[in-house]
Amino acid sequence: MLIMSESLFNVHLKNHHRDFECSSADSVLEGGLRHGLAMHYECSNGTCGTCKAKLLSGTIKQIKHHDFVLTAEQKDQSEFLMCCNAPASDIGLELSLIGDVKSIPIQTIDTKVKKITFTTENLAIVTLKTPRSKTLQFMAGQDVELSFQGSTSRYPLASCPCHGMELEFHIRNIATDPIAVAIFNKTLKSKVSIAIEGPKGIFVLKETSTRPMVFIAWDSGFAPIRSLVEHAFSLEMSNPVHFYWAYPADEQLPYLDNHAKSWQTIMDEYTYIPISCEFNRSSQNDCHKVSKHIFDSLDLEIVNKSDVYISAPAEVLIYLGELLLENGLNESQLIASPI
Repeated sequence: MLIMSESLFNVHLKNHHRDFECSSADSVLEGGLRHGLAMHYECSNGTCGTCKAKLLSGTIKQIKHHDFVLTAEQKDQSEFLMCCNAPASDIGLELSLIGDVKSIPIQTIDTKVKKITFTTENLAIVTLKTPRSKTLQFMAGQDVELSFQGSTSRYPLASCPCHGMELEFHIRNIATDPIAVAIFNKTLKSKVSIAIEGPKGIFVLKETSTRPMVFIAWDSGFAPIRSLVEHAFSLEMSNPVHFYWAYPADEQLPYLDNHAKSWQTIMDEYTYIPISCEFNRSSQNDCHKVSKHIFDSLDLEIVNKSDVYISAPAEVLIYLGELLLENGLNESQLIASPI
């Protein structure tokens, strides 16, 4: 039997002056999402028609059936569904991309719990799977609300937008959080249905900035930071990345320390510094002291020429932000999100 090898083609978005490579075995949509492009889509299986694009040059091949029917006029304009077609040569396209958080509609989607991993005795990594007919569109760093048995809680997404069908959340066992309680008492478990509403929030990446990027996380504030860093990688951004992760001193390491270290293998300029701090997860922390500890661990020469992304409790954000601004950081370079 003859096995045909896959070819790699260039896809040029003429109205956005952007390019990405796509295999002849992947749909144009898959290729674009994998490279971090905020493409409009919903179902990814040829049902909704949201991912239409116009072919300006080159040739494509249909790789799966679609139920959405293009009109004769759309066909005459060389429009096609990106989710059902792959490049057969280098191609040029015209399409719209999501410009900012305001252009993404709030979506309500019924999902299933795919997996719950208890990383520590009080932290669960929860993976939800959306139906193929309704994936979540969001920007890296945003939040959603999860609803289960009449209770609702808001969490940041830990996953990259290039994986819209599988959504990851890092959830602490907090007695006042009904979703967390349901997870840790095993009421909310694998295959159970859970509704999501979102995305929400403006903690997003400055994709066109050429400045270095400094990311600062307090404990599970790592979740949106992970989303941002992995999105930056999918965009093939060349900005140097510096990641500082504050964690409780009574724990040996941050809960996904090896994952943070693994980014060294995929980024040319990356530094990772865990910061062991005297804090616990109650609301009784000395936030002034913790903020100063984090601040003293930073390289201000790097920080002041960087875009600085912070994910931490509100009080820590306030105090740490004040210290940074008082010591030379421009306010326009500070992007923060409370957890």
